[in-house]
Amino acid sequence: MDKKYIEYPNKIDRKEYEKNYKKEHYVRFSASVKPELKQRVDDYCKRAGISKTEFIRRAIEMFENNE
Repeated sequence: MDKKYIEYPNKIDRKEYEKNYKKEHYVRFSASVKPELKQRVDDYCKRAGISKTEFIRRAIEMFENNE
């Protein structure tokens, strides 16, 4: 069999896959806050070594557990 006629399976486009995955599994969340509050959140996240997403997740869990 001649090699030039061998069909290879389609390669997955990683960037396209990740784009579609995020589109199906995540939503964008934004809020307008005063610069001082944003700075406090940024500073806390930096000290704790966490993302803003993790900050929000932890804050929600704290509120839910304190009800």
